[in-house]
Amino acid sequence: MFSQNTNNIDIRIEELLNQLTLEEKIDLLGGTGFETKPIERLGIPPLNMCDGPLGVRWGQATAFPSGILMGATWNPDLISKLGSALAEEVKAKGRHVILGPCVNIARLPMGGRNFESFGEDPYLTSRIAVDYIKGVQKENVAATIKHFAANNQEHERMFVDVQVDERALNEIYFPAFKAAVEEANVLAFMSAYNKLNGHYCSENEYLLKEKLKGEWKFKGLVMSDWGAVHSSIPTFNNGLDLEMPEGKYLNRNSLLTKLKSGELSEEVLNDKVKRILRVMFSIGLFDEYKSDSAKINTDEHKQIALEVAKEGIVLLKNQNNILPLNKDELKSIAVIGPTSNIAITGGGGSSMVSTFYAISPLEALEKKLGDKVKIIFAQGISLNGTIRPIKTEFLFTNVNGNENGLIGEYFTNKDLNGEPARVKVDKIINFDWEWDSSFEDFPSDNFSVRWTGYLKVDKTNTYTIDVSSDDGVRLFLDEKLVIDDWNDHAEMTNSYTTRLEAGRFYKIKLEFYENGGAAICRLGLREENSNLLANAISVAKNSDVALVFVGTNYTYESEGFDRQDLILPQNQDELIKKIVEVNPRTIVVLTTGSPVLMNEWIDKVPAVLESWFAGEQIGNAIADIIFGEANPSGKLPITFPLQWEDCSAFETYKKEEGVSKYDDGIFVGYRHFEKNNIKPLFPFGFGLSYTQFGYSDIKVTKNILTSDDSLTVSFKIKNIGTRKGKEVAQLYVSDPVCSVERPVKELKRFAKVELNPGEVEEISFTIFPKDLMFYDNHWKIENGEFILMIGSSSSDIKLKSSIKYYE
Repeated sequence: MFSQNTNNIDIRIEELLNQLTLEEKIDLLGGTGFETKPIERLGIPPLNMCDGPLGVRWGQATAFPSGILMGATWNPDLISKLGSALAEEVKAKGRHVILGPCVNIARLPMGGRNFESFGEDPYLTSRIAVDYIKGVQKENVAATIKHFAANNQEHERMFVDVQVDERALNEIYFPAFKAAVEEANVLAFMSAYNKLNGHYCSENEYLLKEKLKGEWKFKGLVMSDWGAVHSSIPTFNNGLDLEMPEGKYLNRNSLLTKLKSGELSEEVLNDKVKRILRVMFSIGLFDEYKSDSAKINTDEHKQIALEVAKEGIVLLKNQNNILPLNKDELKSIAVIGPTSNIAITGGGGSSMVSTFYAISPLEALEKKLGDKVKIIFAQGISLNGTIRPIKTEFLFTNVNGNENGLIGEYFTNKDLNGEPARVKVDKIINFDWEWDSSFEDFPSDNFSVRWTGYLKVDKTNTYTIDVSSDDGVRLFLDEKLVIDDWNDHAEMTNSYTTRLEAGRFYKIKLEFYENGGAAICRLGLREENSNLLANAISVAKNSDVALVFVGTNYTYESEGFDRQDLILPQNQDELIKKIVEVNPRTIVVLTTGSPVLMNEWIDKVPAVLESWFAGEQIGNAIADIIFGEANPSGKLPITFPLQWEDCSAFETYKKEEGVSKYDDGIFVGYRHFEKNNIKPLFPFGFGLSYTQFGYSDIKVTKNILTSDDSLTVSFKIKNIGTRKGKEVAQLYVSDPVCSVERPVKELKRFAKVELNPGEVEEISFTIFPKDLMFYDNHWKIENGEFILMIGSSSSDIKLKSSIKYYE
């Protein structure tokens, strides 16, 4: 066995490596679902992993706010606390590795996983990622930064060839990954599904060998995304260490003979094994690994989730200071909209958390106001995804109506082939098997189910049948195929609307298969109510204030697919317009993971809040801000466009099958809008407060910067309003004359400060030559003038100063 009396990890790794057989080394390269293979002979334990970046996806846990909201806090210190809380819950679940953070740049406003990442800017993303990772790893849990690299769309994500130039990679898509290595000592990387410039990321020599392990000197392990490996030899040779969820390609059959013959290098194999062992030793897995099983959704973790949610909510509009509301001046409030009475904690896919607790805005407002203000609720519109399982009394196994439920036939393959392994009556179809088997002695992956029986409702009306699934489903009603989505995907909802007659038996058949990962299938029914909108209008008309909650949910924004457009689904724009027509005191609260269009109503409503997917505390955070118990301080980490056509990816997205050409280069997000002089709906870095701030007295310690030097820029911020509040001061740099085209400005520093009314604080930023560089085959700076700009957003520059750089 290895030595226990030394703290030198490298020595301990070598001792253990020398005792492993060639076969055992190979075994360590392939997972077993969400673990690595243990080598019991030598006491090597499994490395236990779990999703996800927004909360532990292993049973119930705290649902922390979405990544886009974390970015909107512009508060890395706070996100470090979130990382530590998350890590405590990872350990409490008996896991060792969290599969996060996700740092892919929001290039495409409809990107299905924008909500998981930190926004469009590489510097902001880097700062949030570094502190997230430090918070996680401080608790002896390994963080996994993902998805490396250029995984900026879900459309065709499993095979799309992302074609992007080296400058854009290094200036836009790599910085957060590089900072994670060099500043946070991140222990694990996850390679992306897509190809990058012709080669799958899991076997991409440029990505994994040249950049990550070569130039950046990464010492940890590189794992694949689940099912992202496509070869044995190229994958082995080009930098991947661990194939997940299993060693389909990296195994004894494919590697052993070639290693024994010398065709493959045992030195390369040893390096992979060392990296896996290094993660185990780094988190203390071979020593006394301490965890507390009670550290799940503790009061402290709930408070952190609440604080992050409040700091990331962005006030986009506040005409005539209608917000915050004063409860003493109100008699009635209309609470309207499809996201008002449901806690939209996050988007869909592997980041979705099963919560112990989640509070909707309606519940939080009722709790806060009690009987002081009358709250009148009207949903107005229904969104997909709010599955209400079909009642058992509406389902029958036969037309005699003497047994409720549907007959479930469970197959141990994905194709409903052969005889079912199990047959039983399921009273309702509302299954979420997560990563565990549906029942004992049944596979957790690669299975299918067919449910058959009859549906009978008690009232004649128009109904919508909803099927939510991860992965494929087919629904037949009276032998007619009405839903056909026989494809792999994260959880999403398909719907079919029809008229059903009371008392009639409708033959129903639901088929479902699960490929890998989560296994979810829900069958719901909702009665269409033509009075929903009319009721909402009536309620708004007769209330002092109308709070309209609109947005999306996990069925619209999810891993596995991109949104089709930027429009609020289910005609929510019409709902807003109708409400503000009858009540000019209408406040819109958006619950989304990425931008939406607001052109139809933004000029008509006096106030707009962007709450994002704010985790389990979403309702409490919104209620605190609406009534002024918290002052909004979030700033947009992503540009909100006036229209999709204004965005940098518009000309190339979905234009060529299997290929995504990043012709926008480095001009992503605000860089694109400013280069082309396009006015956005709301700019990057924008966010209002209930107070106001003044900027003054910019000073630079020296006007000339040289290659081995630094300088400091300082300025003052004063709270010139009447409320305590927080402001995010942003420093941008411009290089007006350069041999290559550069952005109008680039974010290089920021600071979030809290000030009482009348309070002044001086802020200082240190600038180094590397902050002025651009990439042209290598990082470089050209002599000349640079402009330092201080602002409250990318488009609201308050102060400027110029400096000169000389080699």
